[in-house]
Amino acid sequence: MNRPSVRATLGSLLLCSTLSSNAAVDDSYRFEVLLDDRPIGEHRFEIDRSGDQQQVASEAEFKVDFLFFTAYRYQHQSQEVFRNGCLQRIRARTNDNGTRYRIDGAARDDGFRIDRGEQVETAQGCIKTFAYWDPSILDQRRLLNPQTGELEPVVVRRQGTERIELDGRRIPASRYRLETGELSIDLWYHDELGWVRLASDTGKGATLIYRRI
Repeated sequence: MNRPSVRATLGSLLLCSTLSSNAAVDDSYRFEVLLDDRPIGEHRFEIDRSGDQQQVASEAEFKVDFLFFTAYRYQHQSQEVFRNGCLQRIRARTNDNGTRYRIDGAARDDGFRIDRGEQVETAQGCIKTFAYWDPSILDQRRLLNPQTGELEPVVVRRQGTERIELDGRRIPASRYRLETGELSIDLWYHDELGWVRLASDTGKGATLIYRRI
């Protein structure tokens, strides 16, 4: 399998972190994003829930500097609405180092309609995004990529339990590996705190890390 470039990997991983559906009212999540040990930006999430409906806002912004110039810049914003864990609407806008993406989707009687700008697709069944914080995605066989609008097949395998550092303390966390056709992503979950970390090899000798703060 060909490894993706640093640029493609960073963009894909950030966009895939758009939230899903099962958090408390007015929850906020904040992740520091690092390339190896170097901070490059943040990804923030806000979730509002009313009855069986959830509204989710996600915003990511980061840049990778090389010597005296910015080698890569990424911005992503997404608004999603879920009902009973299934995606009802999505509106996502991404600037991937100058390449722009627009995704609009809505549930209809004949399925979930995904508008990618130049292409429209109708998907069947309960649609979920790459919502790493929502453990129910670990049972899915496909997830919606909110940057490209593609439904991607996924395979998830449990890797065991280990201790990781969070806010200066060591906590036990269950580790899972999520694989797509291009990416291999490690995810860590704490029993009470939920999703606490992400790590993936960029394919260029560096590791992308999400660290919850």
